[in-house]
Amino acid sequence: MDDLMEIGKFATASGLSVDALRYYDEVDVLKPASVDPRTSYRRYRPDQLRHARLICHLRGVDLPVDEVRAVLQADDSEHTQAVLHRHRRRLAERADALERMLTTSAAYVDRGVPVPPPVGARVVQVILATRDLDESIRFYTEVFGLEFSPEISSFVLGAWQTDSFFLLTVENPFDSVTPSAFGLLVDAVDMRHTRALEHGATQVAPPTDFEWKPRSSVVDDPSGNRIQLSQG
Repeated sequence: MDDLMEIGKFATASGLSVDALRYYDEVDVLKPASVDPRTSYRRYRPDQLRHARLICHLRGVDLPVDEVRAVLQADDSEHTQAVLHRHRRRLAERADALERMLTTSAAYVDRGVPVPPPVGARVVQVILATRDLDESIRFYTEVFGLEFSPEISSFVLGAWQTDSFFLLTVENPFDSVTPSAFGLLVDAVDMRHTRALEHGATQVAPPTDFEWKPRSSVVDDPSGNRIQLSQG
């Protein structure tokens, strides 16, 4: 055990930050060789540097955490190649989408942004069932960084009088409202999914890539409302 590396030294040698190593421990991607039961201080074997550096390279090309885990568990070059070929196709599709957005934004610079006419109706509110109002407020604040407005008992998304405006309302008693199902675009599906589970959500479907829609997952919040998380 004397050859174990402290987390700071291991981080420097691997190219991963200390926070990243803690995260990869929590999501079972790279477990430390030893964890002090009193201080929770992590230490690693030198031979774990190979996996750590592989994680660093794979995450450097934005390979999703679940696929990084699968590559490490398989530890097989053929499997790794298949994963990387699939991910390269995703990156190419993303690059095409970015190129289209660049072209569109250039047109907006030249000719201005077209303003669509008002529509007859638009969904602007979802009412969430809640067993415990404080628990619901804490969950959506800590997991998604939403801002709660006590004056209207809602999380306010977007700006008033714009097409971005939307309310997640949690003022209703649980026994009079059926749990809702809705979707959220998030900045990082894997991270938000993990954080939701850490704050009392139940996993319905893990983060998964699809041919026809963005990487997505599904969780039930602590009161049973079903949330589809999609990569924004």
